[in-house]
Amino acid sequence: MNKFGKFISFEGPEAAGKSEQIKHISKYLKNKNIPFLVTREPGGTLIAENLRKIILNKRYNISNTEELLLLMSSRLNHINNIILPALNNGKLVISDRFCDSTFVYQCYFNKFGVKKGIELHNLLLNKFYPYKTFLFLLKPSTIVKRLKKRKKTNKYDKLDIKFHKKIIQGYKKLSSNNKRFVLVNADNSFEDIQNHLRKYILKIIKK
Repeated sequence: MNKFGKFISFEGPEAAGKSEQIKHISKYLKNKNIPFLVTREPGGTLIAENLRKIILNKRYNISNTEELLLLMSSRLNHINNIILPALNNGKLVISDRFCDSTFVYQCYFNKFGVKKGIELHNLLLNKFYPYKTFLFLLKPSTIVKRLKKRKKTNKYDKLDIKFHKKIIQGYKKLSSNNKRFVLVNADNSFEDIQNHLRKYILKIIKK
């Protein structure tokens, strides 16, 4: 960690609980005096946060290709201004979503094409990927129950159970035979998930 940090991402469908887990991981890392940075996508920088408002708001009615390109632009700005500087300072960088969300939502679900999306990512973002990606998977019925309790929602939260099933399917296909992904059963208890994450992240840091 002293020479170069590690970059990890948390992925999954809506209401998988990853953001809350990240909050508790942050407290744990702070208590351990481990240098870290938590960020999110779309977002992380002033430019990216402004683009987030456009991307996640249904009223702008942008096309899928426009949305994908905005995400790529946002991500490049995020990498250059937040992620790489933190890694160069030896920090563990944790991102709440990254490129895999784009591959699943815009490329798989909205049919831009996963292969095309990955090729575009490799070309524009110089094959920049997380060291490890924690993929939260859970039952679609659990997602629907959790979303009903949410006060703040985005355009994806308001879609039906068929959408959530398709997103889960996309993540499963994307992560199949890919050693970068660490599968997390998001139907497990909060404590079990947190303990699993802590142990795995400590292994990453020690490497």
